[in-house]
Formats: sequence, structure tokens, C-alpha cells
Amino acid sequence: MVRSTLLLGAATLSLVSAMALSAPAFAQAKFDVTLGADVYFEAGYVDQDRDSGLRNTEFRNRYRLLVTPKAKADNGLEYGARLRLLAENGAGNARTTTNDRAFIFVNGSFGVFHLGVENGPSDDSGVFAPSDWGTGGVDGSFPSWLGDSGANAPITIANIRALISGNSATRASYWTPEIAGFKLGVSYQPDSESSNTDVNRRKVSLPTANRTGAYHDVYEVGGTYSNSVGGATVNASLFYLGGKAKDSSVSAATFDDLSSTHAGLSVAYGGLKVGGSYAWSGDSGYAKSGTAGIVSREKQDVWTAGAQYTFGPTTLGVGYLNARDAGDLTVRGRTKFELISVGAKYVVAPGFSINPEYNHFKLSSDVAANSDKGDIFLIQTNFAF
Repeated sequence: MVRSTLLLGAATLSLVSAMALSAPAFAQAKFDVTLGADVYFEAGYVDQDRDSGLRNTEFRNRYRLLVTPKAKADNGLEYGARLRLLAENGAGNARTTTNDRAFIFVNGSFGVFHLGVENGPSDDSGVFAPSDWGTGGVDGSFPSWLGDSGANAPITIANIRALISGNSATRASYWTPEIAGFKLGVSYQPDSESSNTDVNRRKVSLPTANRTGAYHDVYEVGGTYSNSVGGATVNASLFYLGGKAKDSSVSAATFDDLSSTHAGLSVAYGGLKVGGSYAWSGDSGYAKSGTAGIVSREKQDVWTAGAQYTFGPTTLGVGYLNARDAGDLTVRGRTKFELISVGAKYVVAPGFSINPEYNHFKLSSDVAANSDKGDIFLIQTNFAF
């Protein structure tokens, strides 16, 4: 990221000069404002069994702008704030601009505090299959291209770290300094459905199909490890996320609390990097055992594995994802989703790359009519500064 620094001192100097005859001058901290962005344009072609009423092709794009004002005190304390704006959505051409980062940070010898809207520690730092190619492989764009089958797939296809750690909501987070390659992190989120200026103190929410994705008093703890061993770089992570499920706002239904564990490991040597991850979320969010009509509560989990190799401006990669959950809780059996992804990244110039990707998926549903398989061809053009 190339820094575009704006020195916000000119106006202050003018004001101090005007007041100099009547009042003493006070020291003013110098804030640097760093601007950065990443932008993509993505084209896709999909061939799947369940394609009734669907076209094969589509385009999409996204623009994210990152604004970071910060300063450093005489004692070395760094402090500031971060805002990430997104130009996205656009269903029915109802384009919107929103934010998924908006927090204050304080950084010192004691560690780092973040206060505000951001994702959880495992979503930020959890290790999984290498994905610096294509649209991201197992962590890429494929869920958006599944058509109607996206609603029938396990929710873990888009939650490959600790469940809902990717939820952007108001939270308080802390990371320790790195010691011998280890860093520990913890976060607390009062409500998974509340962010920015919203105040949500409700213990109930509207569930979907005998499940809930709404929780309160969500906490996450864990850490990362990074070190070099004999020329190889080892990265590992382990996190646990828990919280209280919200009861139904329209019935007497109650749900199992949130309990999710993520573990990941990768090893890099030269241009080669291999790794994988496993996340187990049990029956988090399911209607509780004994609820009328519930006959299946198969556990939900997801694991990834993959490799990438970089030579010159080119990176080649391959990844595998296997996700499972209970599917329709009123039908016996479980739902399973498998993905094989291969792709590449070619850096045309600094900050500009072209990323082709091929995905083959198979969805085996406990509701036979919902099973699906298909191929997704994507090419993404990226620009970042």
C-alpha cells in the first residue's frame, strides 16, 4: 500500500497565529492520514445442474477505500482510527456504500486495542489453505455464484474460520505483543446484529428455518504462531469462539449456544506454500433437541487443504474444501459440500494483477431435490494501492 500522507497542521498554525497575542500557544499533534484501496472486476461463467431460470454469465465489481488517521505521542504511543468504505451490493441497481471497518486503535508496548466495527480475531488472523491466487480459492468468490443452491449449502462454506468470526459488528479487541513468535488475541461483542451507532439490547431475534445466526455476549480467544525453521516459515493459529443464542422473536423456540473452534497450519519454503485448516461448530444455532419436528442435528464443520507456488510474477494454486452440516433439520441426514479450486495470479504491474480460477463443486443434500453439482469459471482483475 502506497501511503498518501496529508499533514493536518496548516489550519491549526493559522489559528494559533491569530490567537498568539491573546493566549499562549499549545502543542498540536501531527496526524498522518493514510489512504489505500483495493478494487476488483470479476467475470464469471457457471454451468450447474440446478440452473432453471438462470443465465450462465454475469459481471460484478467492488471498491474498498481504507482511511487511517494516526499520530504518535512523545512516549511512543501510537493512536488513531480506521474506516473502510465499500461500494458494493447493487441488486436491482440499488447501489449502496457501507462500511465494514470503523474503529479506534491504540498501539504501544502493552499490545494493541481496537474499539469499534471490525471482524473477529480468527477471521483476521486464522490460518487456512493458501489462497493468494484466483479470487481466493476456498476463501474466494464461489459462494456468490452458486445461484439458488447457495441457500441449501452448509453455512460453513463461507465461515471457514470460527463460526461468525467474519461478522462485522461493534466489538472490543486486544492483541498482545509478539513473544517468541506467539501472539494472543481476545475480543468481546455484545450483539452480533448491532454495529456503528445502533443500540440493540434485545435477547430475541427472527430465526430462519429452525436455526438462528443471531447471538449476544459473543467472545473469541486464541492466538497465532509464526517462526522460521531451517529456511521454512511456519504459521499456525488456534481460536475458540462462544456466545449466547438469541431466542425466537415470533415463537417459543430456543436454540443452541454458539461454540466454535478453528485450527490452521501452513508451511512455506522458497516459492512453495502448503497448508490447511479445520473448524468445528457442532450444533451452534440449531433448534434445541426436543423441538417439535426436529429429527436431525448433525454437527457442522469445515476443513480446507491446498498449496500454491510462486515464481516471478506468477502464482499457481490449488485448494480443496469440505463442509458439512445438518441441512434441513426436519429431514434425517446431513448436507455436504465439496469444492476443488485451481487458479493463478499474474502480476502485470505493481498493484495490478489478473487472476483466473476454476471451481468444481458438488452439493449432496439431505433433501434430494436440492442436490447440485457444477463448474464455475471466474476471472478477476485486481487493483490495489
